[in-house]
Amino acid sequence: MNNKIKLALIAAATATACLTGCQDDWDDHYGQKADAPMGTASLYDVLRSRPELSDFCDVLDKTKVFSNCRQTDVTYATLLGNDQFFTVWAPVNGTFNRDSLIQMCQTTTGDSLVELHFVKNHVARFAHSVKADDEAIYMFNGKTITQNAASFNGIGFVETNVAARNGVMHILKQQSPYYHNIYEALVGLPEYEHIGRFLRSYQVDKLDEAASLAKGVVDGKTVYIDSVFYSTNPLLGTYSFGVLNGEDSTYWALIPEKELWDSLYAEAETYFNYVGVDKPDSLHELYSHYALMQDLFYNPKDQHNPSRYFASTPWVYSPYETEELFLHHVYYDVFDEGGLFHPGTWSGSQQCSNGWIYKLDKWPFYKEHLYFYPLINDIEGCLTTYEEGVKTKKLTAEIVPTNDSRVTYNYMTFTPQTQTDPYFFECEIGGVKSGTYDVYVVFLPRDVNPTLPFDDSTTAGKRNLRPAKFKAEITYQGLDGKSHTVDCKTHYKIDPESDAYYVKGSSSDPYLFDCNVNPTNANTRAFINDPLSVDSVKLCTMTFPTCSYALSQPTTRVKIINAITNQETNKYWGVWFVDRIVFKPHTDTEAGN
Repeated sequence: MNNKIKLALIAAATATACLTGCQDDWDDHYGQKADAPMGTASLYDVLRSRPELSDFCDVLDKTKVFSNCRQTDVTYATLLGNDQFFTVWAPVNGTFNRDSLIQMCQTTTGDSLVELHFVKNHVARFAHSVKADDEAIYMFNGKTITQNAASFNGIGFVETNVAARNGVMHILKQQSPYYHNIYEALVGLPEYEHIGRFLRSYQVDKLDEAASLAKGVVDGKTVYIDSVFYSTNPLLGTYSFGVLNGEDSTYWALIPEKELWDSLYAEAETYFNYVGVDKPDSLHELYSHYALMQDLFYNPKDQHNPSRYFASTPWVYSPYETEELFLHHVYYDVFDEGGLFHPGTWSGSQQCSNGWIYKLDKWPFYKEHLYFYPLINDIEGCLTTYEEGVKTKKLTAEIVPTNDSRVTYNYMTFTPQTQTDPYFFECEIGGVKSGTYDVYVVFLPRDVNPTLPFDDSTTAGKRNLRPAKFKAEITYQGLDGKSHTVDCKTHYKIDPESDAYYVKGSSSDPYLFDCNVNPTNANTRAFINDPLSVDSVKLCTMTFPTCSYALSQPTTRVKIINAITNQETNKYWGVWFVDRIVFKPHTDTEAGN
């Protein structure tokens, strides 16, 4: 969503040129809207006539108007002396640091900050008198501030409804506080630079020609006397981190402190090692940040069941309409002790104009639920090919719908013409990160097909109770950008003394760890499933050196190959009932959500 920001009022080289030649256009664009009696003096003259407001006037004298992202020669003293209608809420002397603000105005950057955070925070278009009821006033800096008979932005009045010929003045007991919105705070305040620098790098500022006021065309280019800009950022929006720059939104942000962030990022970036793609460094940076940031932002107004669980902003609009137990990006009992929004979870907090920032010095998330979570691939969705080794033979693959609670959705039956052919099926696995996974293939029991006989006294029944015997291969992308294939047939012993726990493979397959094959002769090692139960057969533990997350073309494949020999047809059966392939993050700790 675009955040339209009024960056300036006057586009001119000098104050004289703007205030004379453009006057009629200004009056047409901003018609007089007064809801209080008009005075005879300008707003600036009224302000300057009050000794208790001299500090405020001195700041107006030094603060210049910015237009089209550039500083002009026009001061706010000049602007408020013009005939355009404004309301000014003026804080009395001694309630803000006059000298500091004037010193900041000596530089262009400082002047822009004084304009946005101080001057524009006390000025609004048109005349707004103080009334009994609450009124939401859109300020010159884009903030919406509430005013009623008692206060403005929570600050009490000294005097109200002082009329001028071009607006109304109210005198405040002290300075009106400026609240950054969450996006402004993250990209503008030094304590959030480790997050904000990444967010700001995706922002693009564009001129809104339709909303801007054009004077005419000079040298073939349109000249604007009131330029309206809007900022676009693909990271901000309904299906990303949220409209964090929206003043009419409410968000809660969980922001880790820099030291914590640095340690988290150092680990996360190891999982996003891209090679052989366009702009690998950009993808690495984008998804390393996104992995950690996707559960940092929450819209409390859009939660489906806030008393029970909260979903982070990118996921709150998920297609799930029921209150089923989500595995990722949803957190329960968030207000209880230990929950995300319990005060004991934070190291501090900061109020913003559109919500709150809660600071973290301890990380409340687990990587296994944040970004390094299991990859569950239903066979019918990832299957790329299946063939028999002998051209004259035929392997039949069939998707079987079922209501069996043991099955994910559907399953696949692979039926060979000859039991001993080296037929296979192969699946592409998308979203693999450069981390260590335990790789499984899930075989279903024979009784998933109720039409098969299971009588030990019959040949068919005995056959249906036999397990499958198969080998496995994994194809992955190496650091050289090329595809490499390894056989899951090496049986490594568990070594508790090893930091990695598993003894790594040889130089020919340095990423392969333990393979859960039968420790028989090296030439005949193969996997055997349990035909009477749902069997997640572990193929291996493997560290994948590169990442394919968010790529259109997966770089990882798993191949399951028949391994029944001519001497084993009475021991194994070549018909397979296969549900899915699972890549489970290899970890020695059990993470909880």
